[in-house]
Amino acid sequence: MPALTDAQQRIAELTTLNELAQTLNRALDLREALDAALPKIVEIMGLRTGWIFLHEEGSTFRLAARHELPPAINYPGPAWSGDCSCQEMCLNGKLSKAVNMVRCSRLRHAVGDKRSLAQHASVPIQGETAVLGILNVATSEYGRFTPPQLQLLSAIGFMLGTAITRTRLHDQVKVRRVQEQAALLKLSQELLGAESIEPALQRLVRVGARLLEADACAFIEADEQEGRAMLVAAHGWHYLPKGAPPVVIDAVNPHLWYLPETSAALHEDALDDLPQLLEAQRFQGHLALTIEIGGAPVGTLMINTHTPRRFLMDEAQLLGLLGSQLAQTLERERLHQEALARQRLEQELNLARDIQASFLPACCPIVPGYSIAAFYRAARQVGGDFYDFIELAGEPSGNGIEKSGEPMARGQAQPKGAAPSRQDRELEFWRTGRMAARPPKPNQNVALDKAGRLGIVIADVTDKGVPAALFMALSRTLIRATAIDGHTPVAVLERANRLILSDARSGLFVTCFYAILDTESGDLVFADGGHNYPLHYRTAQASIEPLQAQGIVLGIVPDPRFEQHATVVEPGDVVCFYTDGVTEAMNPRRQLFGEDRLAEILRRSHHLPPDEIIDRIIDAVTSYTAGAPQTDDITMVVLKRNAA
Repeated sequence: MPALTDAQQRIAELTTLNELAQTLNRALDLREALDAALPKIVEIMGLRTGWIFLHEEGSTFRLAARHELPPAINYPGPAWSGDCSCQEMCLNGKLSKAVNMVRCSRLRHAVGDKRSLAQHASVPIQGETAVLGILNVATSEYGRFTPPQLQLLSAIGFMLGTAITRTRLHDQVKVRRVQEQAALLKLSQELLGAESIEPALQRLVRVGARLLEADACAFIEADEQEGRAMLVAAHGWHYLPKGAPPVVIDAVNPHLWYLPETSAALHEDALDDLPQLLEAQRFQGHLALTIEIGGAPVGTLMINTHTPRRFLMDEAQLLGLLGSQLAQTLERERLHQEALARQRLEQELNLARDIQASFLPACCPIVPGYSIAAFYRAARQVGGDFYDFIELAGEPSGNGIEKSGEPMARGQAQPKGAAPSRQDRELEFWRTGRMAARPPKPNQNVALDKAGRLGIVIADVTDKGVPAALFMALSRTLIRATAIDGHTPVAVLERANRLILSDARSGLFVTCFYAILDTESGDLVFADGGHNYPLHYRTAQASIEPLQAQGIVLGIVPDPRFEQHATVVEPGDVVCFYTDGVTEAMNPRRQLFGEDRLAEILRRSHHLPPDEIIDRIIDAVTSYTAGAPQTDDITMVVLKRNAA
């Protein structure tokens, strides 16, 4: 093969040198870089053997790469333990030239095939301030290097030094990233386990200052309701009031618009005068991140130094990770507070449900010759429907006053030692907020052991939830207090309407159907205040008729007119009182259950006891709605006169 010309040789060397540079630039692992570079180096030099030492701490060297060692000095082996001329020269500062010809002590003392190698060119691998290692390329005793080859070796030494420095920096960055990730993971775990937000935020700003090697870190919350910025957590800040943070840092600008995102001289780069507390810190280096939750800014996370400092891109990214932790912590705290509020509301609603349940009869009355059952289910935890049974004594006069005497005037003294009546106790509660003492009673049933009169009330407040429950309590008490004296149904609705209008200011109103049953004759006298007409199944005719009476809902107009009608409940007859939660129940196609379906179920189940009739109706409504949520309270009272 003909010898290469000088130009061709130079081109070949430059080509190989370029490949070497690319190899070193691509490598991120030091060992991979040296193992890939060494074969190319000996190829450039037209040699066969070479090795690289790296300087460790103190006076030790480590063989980091080797290529085509002769059998006499194979690694590992005795040739590599003992004195080394090139290492001693490096430690003594005598490896000063770009390329040094050294008679190899390992080859001199080795036994076996040396491939005629006796010396090597030693190139110091230079870092910025110290020698990082030694590159050795071996040649024979009489081998020589031309000046261009020496220059080439010198350039290779610098390339290796740059590559080693870069890979070591890369390793340091990886170590630092691992440390940062470990610190962020630990911080995340501590934030998750924090019992309150204040210690969690204080921990975050301390870790932020340490990770970014800054003098101070702070979170400033934007209080938009008050139009101010609040320092809620700070590390490295001075001159804070006792017990702070939190402390107002800016009384008029909640978002600190005048602060730059990053600056090496905060005072000069700020767009406006700094607040007094921030000015007093004398910060120079500055890096800020706007914290957002759901796209809305909620505050600023700041890193600061007292000396000028330009923060790098990776430091801004690290601050971004801290900001994500902070946003998650704030959002978690918000959700936690909402959960606590819901829990408190749930407890309050459960208590309200129990209180409301106490307003309804504990059980249905025991009336000779009759069977009665009732059902109540609120659409929410509390509702606006109610029903009631009122035991009435004597017979009403034409004006609704009992023949046995006038009702006791308000404020009239009771006989000494007499327990207050139920009416007086309930009126006392609404006047003063205190319930009078309840007289002892052996059981809670309304029991009519002999012929008498029974008042039946069913009503529906035109709303749901807590407002309806409160209005229900008021309406139920006023209606009962009015009816218990034995007034006619019309008189009861008229008086209850006046009381509701005078006491209620919520704008709510209530529908009400009130009937009085004479248990001996079966006469049922009733009046309707805008409520659904009860259905009366007549056994003799096998027909259903609604108990219709004109009237308006209670709580709207001062002097409404009500009609009073009467019917007779014959043996075997059934009367179904209900609220619109039954007939207005909707299926998934938003069609109403309707009065016709209710009447049909009543017709087919009239022979059953009242509680089973109610079960049939509820089953039909549940099947019709097909799992759709209940939208209104459901209340029913079924009265049946036993067959003779």
